Amino acid sequence: MLRVMQVGAHLLFFLLLSVGIVRAVADSDHPAPVVSLAAVVAAWYLCGIWFVRRRGLENGEPIERRLGQLWFAVLVVGWLMLMLADANFVWLAFALFFLCFPLFSTPIALTVTAVLTGAAIAATLWHGTTNTAASIVGPVFGAAAAAGMAVVYQQLVRQSTQRQQLVDELTEAHRELLDAQDELVALQRETGALAERSRLARDIHDTLAQGFSSILLLSRAGQRGPGDPTAIFTQIAETAQQNLVEARRVVEALAPAALETAPLQSALRRLLDQLQRQTGITAELITDGETMSPIMDYDVALLRVAQSALANVRLHSQARRVRATLSYSSDEVRLDIVDDGIGFDQREAGGFGLRSMRDRLAELGGTLVVESAPGDGTAVAATLPIGRSA
Repeated sequence: MLRVMQVGAHLLFFLLLSVGIVRAVADSDHPAPVVSLAAVVAAWYLCGIWFVRRRGLENGEPIERRLGQLWFAVLVVGWLMLMLADANFVWLAFALFFLCFPLFSTPIALTVTAVLTGAAIAATLWHGTTNTAASIVGPVFGAAAAAGMAVVYQQLVRQSTQRQQLVDELTEAHRELLDAQDELVALQRETGALAERSRLARDIHDTLAQGFSSILLLSRAGQRGPGDPTAIFTQIAETAQQNLVEARRVVEALAPAALETAPLQSALRRLLDQLQRQTGITAELITDGETMSPIMDYDVALLRVAQSALANVRLHSQARRVRATLSYSSDEVRLDIVDDGIGFDQREAGGFGLRSMRDRLAELGGTLVVESAPGDGTAVAATLPIGRSA
């Protein structure tokens, strides 16, 4: 709509200028000076259009408003000269009315319009027109119509500017949203990588590292003791084989091999039997409550906690007896591992094993409680809520 009005204003100027030239040629015996001046005015007008295009002016809002006002002032001077030379160019004022509003503020534009109207009336009277009323009413009516259309034009300009600002804001918001989505994807990727790294670290600590520790203890026991080396080698081979299987399953993010063919109770019993066979520590398993249907994530977490806790018993506790109790109730499953070893000072305990157990249980909404003191043994209690997962 704005573009149509702009083109219409240009066409109106050249139409009125052409009408003035044609009538000047028809009415004058020597029209050459007037036609030449009209050509200069037309050329100056075209320079203004070129300036607008070249500078990238949009919606009638010049980047360099003062240059536009200077251009308009020169154009008015040319019109005044044409109007003094020939009354047929008086009506060119209508086109000038439309031009002044985009270049000046509304009060100034109205003032300029009034001055141009007065000049048109004065020129008409100066040329001795016989219809005085028409000479006055015509320019006044034209100025009023031009002012009204100019106001509408400015409203359209403001609306267009507001719409463009809204489009720019929406475009910027869309770009920021895309950037935020990219950052979110990168953050999710990083979070996934950290979670996978944490999983590998916990599984390696609870399986491979503990298995290697068992192999190391068995080899040292074989070197120091007078026992049958064949039995020691057999235990080392079994532990190494178990470690190899667990290593493959850790890499592939599979459940522990011990849980694939047997329930959690059986896996815990085998773990305790292996501890007793390799270290001589008396180990027993007690189950309490009605066994619930297997939940693989829970079984894996509790088995890993048991592996880590029993590895600490093997390596650090100097215990003679350890008891594991697996309890089921209506709202939770609990694993307690208690030994009669030398215990430790909890204020100084902050190893990876305890953090790993807590993190593993916390991911499932569970908790880990460790109670120990030097000389009083150690009790580890792992609890998982049944209702949250079921």
